[in-house]
Amino acid sequence: MNRNILIRELREHGILNDIPNISDVNMKFLCDVIRISGTRDMLEIGSANGFSGICFWDVLESQWWHLTTVEFSQPAYDAARENIERAGLSDTITQIFWNALDVIPGLDDASFDFVFIDGMKRRSKDFLELSWSKCKKWWVIILDDVIKFRDKMVGLEEYLTDNNISYNILPIDGDDGVMMIVKR
Repeated sequence: MNRNILIRELREHGILNDIPNISDVNMKFLCDVIRISGTRDMLEIGSANGFSGICFWDVLESQWWHLTTVEFSQPAYDAARENIERAGLSDTITQIFWNALDVIPGLDDASFDFVFIDGMKRRSKDFLELSWSKCKKWWVIILDDVIKFRDKMVGLEEYLTDNNISYNILPIDGDDGVMMIVKR
């Protein structure tokens, strides 16, 4: 199947069914950051129906790359698996069904240069903390929906302050934005 057609179908289906896919504006921003940073090994926490993973392929196809995506919801995982297969990306995207809080520590040989955190908002701090040790020397971590769901991200600001972690909050969408943490 043509991936561009699939992406349009997933976008429309997501809007009609309240699937929490990232916006087109956020997708463009993320793809630009992925391109500029030369991302090769990416971790996504929260894959919904696979929309973002399929979109990431578009920018990363010219590089050797791999995406590991972790999803806790069985219906979302099943939908993502089906859509990633339809896109012909099953060999490039590793899908894991389980709680990311249990999965991330077990990724012993993992070394990511880009982490996209878009899972359960109240666990954002925990996802960030666990992902930290799984990153290469130089990396980018982006947390989605940090303006709209700031109150749900329990302990995140304190964790960043206590660990002297520099970050930028970028208001990408009209009603929301992302947090970007870069280590060089």
